[in-house]
Amino acid sequence: MKAVPANLLVFAANVLIPVGILVFSFGFFPYKPLIPGLATFGRSEYVPPRIFDKVIFMVVDALRSDFVFSNTSGFLFTQSLIRSGAAIPFTAYAGSPTVTMPRLKAITTGSVPSFLDVILNIAESDTSSTLAYQDTWLAQIKAKGDRLVMYGDDTWLKLFPGMFSRADGTTSFFVSVSRTLLFTQSVLPRKLTFFPQDFTEVDTNVTRHIPNELAQHDWSCLIMHYLGLDHIGHKAGPQSSFMIPKQNEMDSIVTQVYGAIEQKPHLQSTLFVLCGDHGMNDAGNHGGSSAGETSPALLFISPKLQSLGAGRDSPVDAIDELQYYRTVDQTDITPTLAGLLGLPIPLNSLGVFIPELLDMWHLGSQRIQLLNQNAKQFLRILKETHSAHSFDDSTVPSNCYAGSQSGLDEVQCAWSRAQRLLRQDDAATAHSIHVQAEIETALLHFLEVSQEVMSGAASNYDVMHLLLGTCITGLAVLFSFPDTYKALSGHRHSGLFLVACMLLYGAMMFASSYVEEEQQFWYWISTGWVFYLHVRSFESQQKAPPQAANQSTHSAAYLSHTMGVFILAISHRILRRWNQTGQKFTAEPDLARIYFPSHQGSLWFLVGLTYADVCLNLINDLTPSFIWPLLCLAVTATCFTFKLVFAASESPELLDETAVRSVAALLNGIPLVLYARVAMGGIVLLLLASRFIAKSSHSPHRRIKGNQYPDLPDSQVATQGSGNDEPNIC
Repeated sequence: MKAVPANLLVFAANVLIPVGILVFSFGFFPYKPLIPGLATFGRSEYVPPRIFDKVIFMVVDALRSDFVFSNTSGFLFTQSLIRSGAAIPFTAYAGSPTVTMPRLKAITTGSVPSFLDVILNIAESDTSSTLAYQDTWLAQIKAKGDRLVMYGDDTWLKLFPGMFSRADGTTSFFVSVSRTLLFTQSVLPRKLTFFPQDFTEVDTNVTRHIPNELAQHDWSCLIMHYLGLDHIGHKAGPQSSFMIPKQNEMDSIVTQVYGAIEQKPHLQSTLFVLCGDHGMNDAGNHGGSSAGETSPALLFISPKLQSLGAGRDSPVDAIDELQYYRTVDQTDITPTLAGLLGLPIPLNSLGVFIPELLDMWHLGSQRIQLLNQNAKQFLRILKETHSAHSFDDSTVPSNCYAGSQSGLDEVQCAWSRAQRLLRQDDAATAHSIHVQAEIETALLHFLEVSQEVMSGAASNYDVMHLLLGTCITGLAVLFSFPDTYKALSGHRHSGLFLVACMLLYGAMMFASSYVEEEQQFWYWISTGWVFYLHVRSFESQQKAPPQAANQSTHSAAYLSHTMGVFILAISHRILRRWNQTGQKFTAEPDLARIYFPSHQGSLWFLVGLTYADVCLNLINDLTPSFIWPLLCLAVTATCFTFKLVFAASESPELLDETAVRSVAALLNGIPLVLYARVAMGGIVLLLLASRFIAKSSHSPHRRIKGNQYPDLPDSQVATQGSGNDEPNIC
């Protein structure tokens, strides 16, 4: 049988890899059927009276629960509202993925987002992630003919195009300073206690609209989304010195809004909701499923809420890790807002009306009707998703009295019991408080078990597609083995090490803990490989025939080699301690966050050394023309200047006060974006110039190494990377 050519196998492997990824993606990002249209009340359906006419919805990005409820919180006025009973606090569980767009979808639709929304969270297209054709409480307000206003994160504008009568969006990726002069006097107070512009500009752009909007009568929904606290977390972590002042700033917004609700007649019937879209971990990041990331704060605020009784203690200690007061699901916001505002519950909502707010309706029949509307809306989703199951009101499943139901069986039994109690209540001539309380309990039980079942179903993966995609990519790996074996046949030990790394790394991906701490694998593997190379080199030198003439040279070479390995091992250890990564050790001390902010001189000496090293390497890589060294020097100097200006603007803790003021005086009025464009343009110019010089130089006495490309990425990485990480390149 004729062997298949190796090139054909490699080609087949390269075709199978994207096919396998595509098939796997179909299983990992399953399609979730959505009920189209907007929910409406039936013509003869009794609708409980609404409690509030307007809603002010304030989202503070990454507002972790302890930022509001703990003893170290800067939300002092908000805590006083909790004590007075004017604010009802919760910890709102935000399921993974904990990034803004999926969490806003959960808050507004009540549905459970998928990991596909993480990709859409990064997409800049206004149509890639729109909710314009889905049922949300915003769409319900709009359908009534009321007006909505939004200020803050422009994710809302992408999700709801054409929804808002007035809006001013702010991008969450980079704060444009084209309209604001860099280093204005207002940004530079006498002491170095100012916020970087990335911490303040995003929030002042929202706050400046508040006084005017609170005086307006034409809106029914005002949305504010603040990004500054999230930016502080990403840059400096939750323990940053900027965090408490930012919390105080957000608390002052709560004070301003609540004062207006109390004093302005047109805001007397306004509900104020304060919440976070997600939390943050100990490193200030989010996206995963740790307790810090999934535990944002949630508060319903209004003077009307004081009628529910006495307030709660505040601040308090956490019941469990970052769990304060009672924990509700973030999707519960949707039906709760719908009920309080007198709106139909969005069709695809998997939320449950929050029981603590039910007593805003004094009549038991109104509370029952509200919960029954929520239950019927849930039932419709259940029937759409599980069409094979019967949810007939008149039949009771045979196992309902066994006491061991689970999953859909428990849902069916809970629905049957709730409907049986409702029929008994309808037939009764007198409606006792005890019976009504029993009905409320039964409906809430049905909603809770339904939510548990449906939330799990919403994130179910198509295992068949996952397995098929894995098999296809595995086949691609097998096809690549012959060519790989041929390439490594002359390097037996390197090949064995590579195969061992692939197998060990692949096995680690089946354990989430190893995925979170992946860097530990590479730390030990790289250290072991360096040690192995040292041993191999030592053995080869020992086997070499001794020659008395060059014995001293041999000893010197061995000593030099040993010292090189020793220095490499020390450098490796320093790099490990430069930044703490992963999940478990992110809050541990490291050089980047602990040492350099208090030793700015050492940091900038190393940064300057890095750029000098990159410049010298570029000059030595290509030396056929006197223009090339000048061009390399000019571009690296421009990149270093941009790094200095960026640090003074966005990370002033990396510079002392004198340096910040010197840069401010020298470069006042020049947009930071212009520096970035000049620096990146210079790197592109170097690439084009290197190609031109290499092609135009044909003289035999001129030296062209032709390996300039590896050093060009160094200059780009140094320019785009964090200031306290740049010395790693050197």
